[in-house]
Amino acid sequence: MEQLVTVKQGMQPRFGGVLVGIVKIGVADGAPAIQVWIRTAEQERKQAFREGQSVALPGAGTLRIDSIRPAEASTAASAVLAYDAGKD
Repeated sequence: MEQLVTVKQGMQPRFGGVLVGIVKIGVADGAPAIQVWIRTAEQERKQAFREGQSVALPGAGTLRIDSIRPAEASTAASAVLAYDAGKD
């Protein structure tokens, strides 16, 4: 079953045993983008994503970038992540 999680820059949600640090939410090359650190006991990597892209979290399932909302004048940047523990 898919779980939706809204995140803001600086948050570090855990999906299964994988820590996902939200490094930056904004615009890159004219499109909304998010940059995250993916950390497990065995590895650590930084990766950038666009809406709709997904990544396998080692031993923990799949994380998809559902939506990205860059900061506006009065609203902080945020993103919605879709986590599915049934796929990895």
